[in-house]
Amino acid sequence: MNDITEKQRQRAVNDRIADLKNNLYKLGVTHTSDGRDIEDVSLFTLERTHINAKCREALLIGEEND
Repeated sequence: MNDITEKQRQRAVNDRIADLKNNLYKLGVTHTSDGRDIEDVSLFTLERTHINAKCREALLIGEEND
C-alpha cells in the first residue's frame, strides 16, 4: 500500500513540475533569477521562479493601467 502512495505522490510532483515549466515557458522565462536553466532545478525553485514571474507580470499590467 505504501508503494502505491509513494508512486502517486511522485506522479503528482512530476505533474506539477511539468505544469510549472510549461507556464514559465509561456511567460517567456527559461532561466531562474540566478541564471540556472529551469530544466535543471527543483520543484521548490520552480515554484519560487513562477511566483516571481507572475508578480513581475502583475506589476507590468498595473503600470500599463496607470
